[in-house]
Amino acid sequence: MIALRAATRADIPELTALVRRCDESQRAWAGTDVPMPASEGEELEWEVRFARSAAWIQVAVEGEAILGAVAFAQATVAREDRTPIPGVGHVSAVFVDPPHWRRGIARLMLDAADAAMRAAGFSRAQLWTLDGSPAEQLYTALGWSRDGRRDTFPPMGLDTVAYVKELG
Repeated sequence: MIALRAATRADIPELTALVRRCDESQRAWAGTDVPMPASEGEELEWEVRFARSAAWIQVAVEGEAILGAVAFAQATVAREDRTPIPGVGHVSAVFVDPPHWRRGIARLMLDAADAAMRAAGFSRAQLWTLDGSPAEQLYTALGWSRDGRRDTFPPMGLDTVAYVKELG
């Protein structure tokens, strides 16, 4: 049975390995020459997620195994401009270990994140994903929609697109 629990900093090595497996899976649709981000950079990303004020980070577990992770915090104007955007939660991580895709884990995690964001007073949410990734179908099915913003994910050199959702 899959359950959610609060993540801890002790999970960072396993979360970093999980993200690496997810990054490697991008090569199936984005091309085998896509560079992989350094593990040290991903460890730092998790440290930053934990350090954010009122950060919410959950892992999906089956027994002791971490199968997925989801995180959100207060949205800010940009990575470089940490000015908060009132009423907007930013989902900074949605990862499911590729061997466990299509089991409803991402849906479970995102439903929990939606509820937690509403409980925290957010009326809207945003996330960024790789343009063309299989995850886009899931986000659309869960009520997320592209808002027209685009960027590039520097470590992999792939385009990213922003999705938003009203939390009502």
